[in-house]
Formats: sequence, structure tokens, C-alpha cells
Amino acid sequence: MAVWDIPGKLWTFERKIEKLFALQDETEAALKPINGRLSTLELQMMHLEAGLGQVIIEARAAAGMAATGMASSIIADVVTRVTRLEMRQDEGARRLPPG
Repeated sequence: MAVWDIPGKLWTFERKIEKLFALQDETEAALKPINGRLSTLELQMMHLEAGLGQVIIEARAAAGMAATGMASSIIADVVTRVTRLEMRQDEGARRLPPG
């Protein structure tokens, strides 16, 4: 390697370092908006998680109301059927001769 090649190699090395720093600046500039969007998403997820308890409470209340409605419907159906049976039994008893 000749002595006059050293300044050229230093110049080339310096240019590569400058390109590296420029690339780092570009990467940082590109990552800042992504970081902002991730922060926004994180905040939204935290709000969703905080509201999840309320959703569970409301779902339990809705399930309870549905179960109550279903049970009352079943009971009403049973009462109607028992009443019909009693009416049929009374009609049959009236048709029989006294005895």
C-alpha cells in the first residue's frame, strides 16, 4: 500500500461513516411516526381493557334477564298445561253419573 493511498482510504471511510449517520437519521425519522401510532394503539388497548369489566357485568346482567325470561316462560307453559288437564278432568267428572 502506497502512502498516497491513505488519504483516499480515509476519505472513503469518512464518506461511509457519513452515510451511516444519514441512514440512522432516516431510520429515526421513519420510526418516530410508527412509535406514535404504537403509543396510540397501546392507549386504546388500555381503555378497552379498562372497559372490559363493565362489558362482563353487562353480559352477566343480560344473561340473567334472559334466564329469568326463559324460566318464566317455562313456568307459564307448565301452569297452562296443568290448568288444561284440570279442566279436562272436571269435564270428565261432570259426565260421569253420580254415584
